[in-house]
Amino acid sequence: MTQPRFALKLASAVIASGVSTLIAFTQYAHGESACGLSEAGRFHEAITAPTEEGSPAYFLRTSEAFIDTCPDRLEIREAHVIAARAAVDLGNAERAAAHYDAAIQAGARLKPSARMDQSVALMVSGNSSRAREARNIAVSDWLAGLDATDAASLSAHKYSGGTIYSVRYTTPKARSSVSALWLAVPAGDGLPAAILIRSAPQQAAWRAIRTGEMPAPLIVAEQLTCRKSTLLGDVTEDMTLDALERGATGDLIAYLKKPDSAAKTPEGEPLAACLGLSRMLHVPGFAETAMLR
Repeated sequence: MTQPRFALKLASAVIASGVSTLIAFTQYAHGESACGLSEAGRFHEAITAPTEEGSPAYFLRTSEAFIDTCPDRLEIREAHVIAARAAVDLGNAERAAAHYDAAIQAGARLKPSARMDQSVALMVSGNSSRAREARNIAVSDWLAGLDATDAASLSAHKYSGGTIYSVRYTTPKARSSVSALWLAVPAGDGLPAAILIRSAPQQAAWRAIRTGEMPAPLIVAEQLTCRKSTLLGDVTEDMTLDALERGATGDLIAYLKKPDSAAKTPEGEPLAACLGLSRMLHVPGFAETAMLR
């Protein structure tokens, strides 16, 4: 599955809003040699309002043309990130890894999701040590963000297969779909996995339809990997977080013995990046709607 909306969101930060004139990108790409705000504006318009199908190939071609033509513009940081994501969607791990490196070198600060995509690209291209580094930075930045905003109580527990992070969110349950989360990060190569405690309003509604009763609040435990999600069961009021943590830890220790990895895909097919990452690295108020299914 391609994700052009990812590129569109990133592109919106390339320049301030207010550029209203749409100029065809073909004209821009072969325009003046000196690059100013107008060239950056044309790039912004080409990304946010494509004049052709907004495919990964289009975003990659458009971003690389801007980078080649305007290498000294600050906007190439975002252009490299857009190009990297497009390369991930095209299954080109080496090209994606090179663009992520260039974005960082140009001063970009990658979001945890982009860092994890970088990790997958590096993993597929055979650079396992740097893949582990990018994965660990993604997790570290996510935890740092939670800590900086007092969004959760955090702790870490090391095991032979890796580290399990315990995240207990401070947001009242009535306002948050996730109350607790445990994230397993392998010590060696591999992708993370998580078990989270979340509300399940849609499932509660379906259950009410089946039983003919009024919908009742429903809390569930769910295991997430980068490849799939599995409902582990309902969470009842007599289950404490400490008890849930013991169960989650046991399941995640088992996962750490054989974590998922990323593999090369056929040419033109997207890399199997970490699906549902916003749920796995949950931030209150940021991915709430993605949690509901």
